Amino acid sequence: MHTEHVQRAFSFVCLDCGYGWEGTYDLDITVDEHARITTDYRIDGRHIPSPLTSPQCPACERRKIRIMRPGRVALARLHET
Repeated sequence: MHTEHVQRAFSFVCLDCGYGWEGTYDLDITVDEHARITTDYRIDGRHIPSPLTSPQCPACERRKIRIMRPGRVALARLHET
């Protein structure tokens, strides 16, 4: 069994209320002896569900979310007038 520790960042935007946020996650990616891959997500050492499979808006709690590459929310905020 082999485990790799990496960090991944994502940007999210709620398609219902327009709220945008970003998150950086610590991932433990494990490949077992049968080549099955499992990924554990953590924030501040706490195990959390994958933010990619069932994201929820922290503002309105709805689940119609677009996931984007990191930095997209910060870039959009720079261009707000």
